[in-house]
Amino acid sequence: MLVPIFDTTFLIDLTRGDVDAISTAKQVDETTDIKAVSVVTVHEYLRGVYYHHIGKKTLDDKLRKAFTDLAHFEQLEFTTSIAREAAYIDALLLKQGNKVPYADVVVAATSKHHNIPLVTRDSHFKVVDGIVVIDY
Repeated sequence: MLVPIFDTTFLIDLTRGDVDAISTAKQVDETTDIKAVSVVTVHEYLRGVYYHHIGKKTLDDKLRKAFTDLAHFEQLEFTTSIAREAAYIDALLLKQGNKVPYADVVVAATSKHHNIPLVTRDSHFKVVDGIVVIDY
């Protein structure tokens, strides 16, 4: 299996103990040592932690856990080439009447740019041409 890139939904599902996400993670662990996320996923994941715990005593512990979770993944940068690819994908999808959230467009562009499969359960990624989507 090629190095996969995981979307934010997968990471959240995995940390919440979703059976399908755990099964997929185990399969990937058996076939490759390297797993990746976009820095956009890092942002979304940490935003969720801050949103739910900002101003609470739990914030520091939750952030430590989040950084430990994220340390298991190579974090792929958002480059000018990926921004160009994302702009193209976004414009094409809008012209086709498909509205995909901006963060997911960037994740799809990252997958396409690096030519690696995207692990997700979000069906809107399937409308993006040129990426391989692995459902869980």
